Amino acid sequence: MRRTSFLLALALFGAGIGAAAAQTMSYAEAIAQVSTVCRSDIARFCRGVPLGPRLRACFDANEARMSPRCQQTARTVYASITRRATAQRDIGDICSADILRLCGTSFVDANLVTCMAGLAPQAMSPRCYQTFMDTGWATERTRP
Repeated sequence: MRRTSFLLALALFGAGIGAAAAQTMSYAEAIAQVSTVCRSDIARFCRGVPLGPRLRACFDANEARMSPRCQQTARTVYASITRRATAQRDIGDICSADILRLCGTSFVDANLVTCMAGLAPQAMSPRCYQTFMDTGWATERTRP
């Protein structure tokens, strides 16, 4: 339950969108990075703060006092998770022409993910390909 709450909290945390990358980090990677790198900062400044928006508010309120490594990790994690959530929300709009042309559908579902994952990157428009990579769906489907 705590892990699910933390995943939702990370997805909801607002952060600046960083430079585009080939893929975003998974929610599990985000949790691992923040919990490992920021463990002592969380214990010192945010002890007992429940997961969710209140934890992010605690991070924001104490950012100047947190270790530089935790500050940078939190920024990186929140930017990646925000980019992932945004891509998952917006892929239908951004890729609508590619989806119809290449997959013969207008629905965003598991069959669409299978179709898009099987396409060569150059088959999609650059913006659609970047959005698809940012969703994390391509890399998560290949994990055991």
